[in-house]
Amino acid sequence: MKGIDLVVIGAGLYVCGKGTSDYGTILPAIFEWKRYDKNIGDVHCVSTSVESAQELCKKASDLINKTGVNVKVKSYPQSGSRDHLAYRKVLNNVKKPACAIIAVPDHLHYQVAKDCLEAGLHTLLVKPLTPTTAEGRDLVNLAEDCNLYGAVEFHKRWDR
Repeated sequence: MKGIDLVVIGAGLYVCGKGTSDYGTILPAIFEWKRYDKNIGDVHCVSTSVESAQELCKKASDLINKTGVNVKVKSYPQSGSRDHLAYRKVLNNVKKPACAIIAVPDHLHYQVAKDCLEAGLHTLLVKPLTPTTAEGRDLVNLAEDCNLYGAVEFHKRWDR
């Protein structure tokens, strides 16, 4: 039985430790989820550049070697120049994932989350929900109207 697919939009420090020797938080969490629940299928990770996508794949490969957990990570874009809308191509062209995890700059939260909800995906945003209350209310209403689960991940709440 094939597991559920998910899409991760963003490939920066928090997702995979971009630009550091670390692995971020989201990619390692997905690996741990897979370790204990084999019901994960493909993980579609979307960035804005081929270079970021390649760095994410390298980090995923390193995590497979370090953990012994095999997660099938596909990265986008796979070719071409910088593409700030690569995530839309993934939403429209891959088998519908079960959910989206969004870790992009705050000012992009509203549009990316709106696109994911309109594509029928349960959506998790790394804090904050949106920069404005009006945008946040709009996303809450959209999730309710579409009967989708939407949540905000609040990391750092236990930091000193």
